[in-house]
Amino acid sequence: MTNHRGTILLVDDEEKILKALGRALRDAGHAVVETTSPRDAQRLLAERAFDLLVVDNVMPQMSGLDLIREYTASTPENERSEILMMTAHATVESAIEAMKLGALDYLQKPFEIDELLVVARRALDHKRLASEYRYLRTERDEQFGHYGIIGRSRPMQEIIERAERVATTKSKIGRAHV
Repeated sequence: MTNHRGTILLVDDEEKILKALGRALRDAGHAVVETTSPRDAQRLLAERAFDLLVVDNVMPQMSGLDLIREYTASTPENERSEILMMTAHATVESAIEAMKLGALDYLQKPFEIDELLVVARRALDHKRLASEYRYLRTERDEQFGHYGIIGRSRPMQEIIERAERVATTKSKIGRAHV
């Protein structure tokens, strides 16, 4: 499939799992970069943007939680990939920590490939919608930068101008006294 649905960085130290998941995600139309190394994942995340980071938690060198912690600390929220944590060693504490760090979901191994595909699609939809929301807010603010008031008519513009003048005056009329 040439139409990519999303760019995904897949990080798992188990080569067999990495290849199987990567193949399934590619078959679903995603562009996938795979690595068995969390350090390599850090380098890749610094070099380019991904829509989704799918990361195993228990790995040598660095845990998935540590990778997420460092990634979220060094990347502005609006530039971050969506994050999906997966692990065979699930605990309530690690799930809560992953979510607090910004993971959108948490999969416990073993899981069905279809479950991963559904969660990945949901994460990519979330990323797309968040991006569209930011874009539309920016457009609205550029076009209607008057305190969220939408109106281009001359009477509406006069009301906004009058409100701005009143707001800058020193008069105490109409203001609450504390």
